[in-house]
Parts: sequence; structure tokens; C-alpha cells
Amino acid sequence: MKLEDTLMNLVSKLNPRVVALLEKRLKKIPAFKKKIDQQSDEVMGDLESSVRPYKNRFHTFTELPQTGRARGEILREMEIMSKEEEPHWKEGFLSGAVYHGDQEHIDFLNQVYALNSQSNPLHADVWKSTTKFEAEIVAMTADMLGGAGTDVCGTLSSGGTEGIMLAMKTYRDWARDTKRITKPEMIVPVTAHAAFDKASQYFKIKMVHVPIDENYRADVNAVKKAITRNTVVIVGSAPSFPHGAIDPIAEMSELARAKNIGFHVDACLGGFVLPWAEKLGYPIPKFDFRLPGVTSISADTHKYGYAAKGTSVILYRNPELRHYQYYTTTEWPGGLYFSPTFAGSRPGALSAACWAALTSIGVDGYMSATKKILETAEKIKQGIREIPELRVLGDPLFVVAFDSGALNIYKVLDTMSRKKWSLNGLHKPTCVHLCVTLRHTQEGVAERFLADLREAVEHVKAHPEEKGSMAPVYGMAATIPMRGLVSDILKKYLDVIFKA
Repeated sequence: MKLEDTLMNLVSKLNPRVVALLEKRLKKIPAFKKKIDQQSDEVMGDLESSVRPYKNRFHTFTELPQTGRARGEILREMEIMSKEEEPHWKEGFLSGAVYHGDQEHIDFLNQVYALNSQSNPLHADVWKSTTKFEAEIVAMTADMLGGAGTDVCGTLSSGGTEGIMLAMKTYRDWARDTKRITKPEMIVPVTAHAAFDKASQYFKIKMVHVPIDENYRADVNAVKKAITRNTVVIVGSAPSFPHGAIDPIAEMSELARAKNIGFHVDACLGGFVLPWAEKLGYPIPKFDFRLPGVTSISADTHKYGYAAKGTSVILYRNPELRHYQYYTTTEWPGGLYFSPTFAGSRPGALSAACWAALTSIGVDGYMSATKKILETAEKIKQGIREIPELRVLGDPLFVVAFDSGALNIYKVLDTMSRKKWSLNGLHKPTCVHLCVTLRHTQEGVAERFLADLREAVEHVKAHPEEKGSMAPVYGMAATIPMRGLVSDILKKYLDVIFKA
């Protein structure tokens, strides 16, 4: 056995903390580093052509043109790209990503955006209409999530990640001010969105991960054991991104309430689905402000709220908590400065489009859309269960994760990609998911997905020698026990994306 292979086998058996200490030294061993670089460079070479298909078809700009190009020429190039990319999402080949996609709805939101294209909420004295739109978006979302008749309040953000990070920063500052906690900790299920890890890194909040149970829901007993005097917030998902499972929010939030700890519900995916699913008669457990222990919720308007990309809502139990999110400064020579979120200037046109989406669809529209999505998801779940080599994980509502004990599921993912499907590859455990949207409720889409999936399974069974493109990436992530090396591979991928 080669030296580098021996090292890889040895490292895989060590405690993760020991691995972290050894990683920097191992990366300096030439044979070891060469093997990792060779594998990652091969993968990146294959990926570059797929992420840069226009490289040899259109002029590449690495500096500003001396003379500005004709607007008509620019529009023509964009139209070509748009027409090539549009069928992929419009015909329902994506997991999530485009949640509505009806052309009439898109045209309406584009009109709204054009009318408000110069709006900037930073200048509330000039664009008073944007102030109206944002306040009402927050109020409507709060009403939908159990905040009617209470002090529940909030703000808009640019998306779920920003909303989550704002909430974690809020709890850090709240606990420092009211409880004198200087070494804050956050208790987060391993299935919670990566934005919580991002917030942990950015705001120096110690991440305390807790495991999930056999139903892919957070382990309540593990949460209880993880609480310390430094815990500032506990997190639950409704549902989680990987497996579509709703964490036991009622039990977890009660643990938080008993200890005067914040409790955040990540309802970015489910915020605009679960309330309507409950009204339709589905057995949805309480997850919102009806539970007294819930102190904040994030819900993405740009997902199942069907707004244009770039808006989300972060809600708090009361204004006092929300104040810890705000930024103000009184000593700047430029004047008194204050902003509700991380950004200063913001695109008011997106807020206007969000308000237009919510008010044009209304309760009846959301109920109808949710009914179609859940019925389609049920059809897809049943179809997957009928494929002997596959297994649906847990009992999801509309995010359908599945794995295989007989096949490399990532090779199935690659085969589906060649059939135009863009599904989400997941790991720990290895699986794939489809996030069902209105695009999948179109006639024949669910049937096409299941037919292609059956064919993909049969293809992988018949061609076990095929490597695939994404299978090696996820394979490396699963077999390399050192997080830093996997992180380096992901950074190389980002380098490819930004390479002109």
C-alpha cells in the first residue's frame, strides 16, 4: 500500500479533534498533498466546462471596454443565454430554486420592479411607499405565523441566510447585555442550515451541534443535555433542508423558555407552506408564535411566498429583542446613521415586488398552491417507494430525500443530471433530495421524474464502473476525514466560478 493511502486509512480511524491537530502537518507531506491536489484538480477540470459554457461563444470582458457597447447588442446576448437556460427551470427539472415560475406572475413582478427600480429604503423620507410595503410584509407574515394580536415584529432581509445571521447576532448581543454572557453558545441540530455555522464563525458564538433521531428530527434529550450557563439560543427547523423533517419545536422551545434562553425557528423553507398545510388538514405540529417559548422565526418570502429572489422576513417575539438587531451610531461626522440589517442601501424594488406577490396571491392562492404541491409530493414519494433499490428517508411533507442501500446514490444523481434534472446531493447520510415546487405540479412532470429515476437506477446497476462527475466530489467529502481539505476543494470550486 502507498504511503498516502496508509495515511488516509490511519487518519480515518482517529478522533476528529486529533485529526484537526494533525491536518496542517499532514498537508505538508508531499505525497499526501500531491494525491489530494491531483484528485481535486481532476474534478475541477471536469466541472469548469459545465459552469462556463459561454466561454468560447461570447466575448469575455476582463477589463472595461474602451467604448460602451450598444444596448441592443447586450440585450441580444442576454436573450440567447436566457432562452437556453429557461427550459431547465421552467419545465420543472430543478429541485427548489424557482418556486413559482409562471410567466404571468413573473411579468407582473417585473412590472412592479420597474416602477420601483430607484427606491432605496435607506432614504425612508424619500421612498415612503417602500416603508409601507416593508411594514405590511412583516405584519402579514407575523399574522400568518401565530403573531396576530401580539407584539410580534420584525424586518426584511435579503434572504434566509441573512435573517438567520441577524437573529444569531441578536441573541449574542441580548445575552451579553441582559445576562452578562461573554462566551456565548448556540445549540443547533446537525441538520440545521449551514447559515447557523456561518453565523457561529462570523460572530464568535460557540457551535454546539446535537444529533437527530431515527426520524431525522432533533434529539430533545441531547438538546437538554447540551444546555449550559452560556447557551444564548436553541435552534429548530420547520422543516430541515436536508430531509424535510420538522424538529420537535414544542418540546425544544419549552426547554428554552424554562431557562430564559432564546429559541429560533428556521422556517425559511416551510414558513409559507406549513400554515396552509395545517388549514388543509395535514397533521402539522405547532411550530410558530403560538408556542410561548418561540422567540424568533425566519421565513423566506422568496421561496414559497413566491416573491422575486432577494427577500426574507425575520420575526421577533417583541420590539425589545428586535432592537438588538439594529445598528446605530451617533458619533460619525457623516451624521446620525442607523440601519435595521447588515446592508445600508437596499433594493426597495424587491420589497415592492414582495408586497405585490403576497397581496396578489392572498390566502386562497397560497392554499391552492400548497394543495397542488403536497399532492404532487405524495405522488413522488409513493413512486420512489415503489423502486426496490431506493428508500424515502423519514416521513417528509414536500422535501423528499431518498437513499439506496444497493447503489451509489451519487451515481444515480449524476445519471439524473444527464437527463437534465438538477437534484440536491446530500451527505451524512449519503442521499439525494427533491424539493417539490409549483414547477413540479405541471401536468406530466412528476411522472417524467419517476420514469427518469427508474431508468437512472437501472443504468447505474448496469454500469457500475462509471465514475460520474459529482459522485467523486461527494465521495471525497465522505471519505476524507479532514474538514480543512474538503473545505479547500470547495474553495477551488468557488475559484472556478469567479474565473473569467
